[in-house]
Amino acid sequence: MVITVLDAEVDESNWQILKNAYANETANIPDDIYQTFLIQSQSQPSSWRIMTQWRSQEDLNHMRKAEAIPPAVRVFQAANAKPALSVWDIRTHRINKDSGYFTK
Repeated sequence: MVITVLDAEVDESNWQILKNAYANETANIPDDIYQTFLIQSQSQPSSWRIMTQWRSQEDLNHMRKAEAIPPAVRVFQAANAKPALSVWDIRTHRINKDSGYFTK
């Protein structure tokens, strides 16, 4: 699995635009994506990220070929922000099924 991370600084006046754009772009998540998050820094509130977990590198490559501008980039562009991209390989992961989170 692969995770893409887009980082950008977003002016407070554009936060609602950012959240609305993310909601619109993620209304129908393609099968290539396992999960996605829009996150905001607690210590630096103008710092935002979109983290997306892809099923595989091939699925990420497929999206890159199919989309002129990737959806996560469009989200930041709507909020007048310029994101920086990084790509991470997931080497291992664990899920705490005993946490109670899955029973809520």
